[in-house]
Amino acid sequence: MSHSTLSSAQRARRRFALSGLALGAASVATARGALAADAPAAPAQSAGPIVLHGASPRLTMHAIDTFHGAAATGLRIDFSRFDGQGYALLRSFTVNANGRADEPLLIDESYRAGRYEMLLHVDDYFARKGAQLPRPAFLSKVPVRFQIVNTAERIHLPIQFGPWSYTYSRGS
Repeated sequence: MSHSTLSSAQRARRRFALSGLALGAASVATARGALAADAPAAPAQSAGPIVLHGASPRLTMHAIDTFHGAAATGLRIDFSRFDGQGYALLRSFTVNANGRADEPLLIDESYRAGRYEMLLHVDDYFARKGAQLPRPAFLSKVPVRFQIVNTAERIHLPIQFGPWSYTYSRGS
């Protein structure tokens, strides 16, 4: 079909489509050039304390049950601090409906540098949930050990666990 036999609406659509293609090609070329000129990507690391909307430094956690695909509601955790000899219990708590402790584990004057442990009672948790798992359980009490070095930083510990594995990381 020649250009002269196209209606004005068809010509407008064709110009729009061609201009969109040209704009997209220009964007890709610009992005490729910018990526090539950049230095190799470095790991994302904080150079200073993590500040969230004026919240004071604190330690928080979030537990996810990967077996059931839900927050670990009802999981019992013993929270301890290393005292030079061993881990001394600071408190025990039960994870709430959102998979979190009801309040920060450490905040204000309780937020101190040191070595800490959260002992997750995953065997009791799965038994209460009625999970059909082999007995004895592969995992029973799972220790999550970490250090707080800089008390100006906020630390959040996301924890994921199932009957056969667990993982945790330092979040903010």
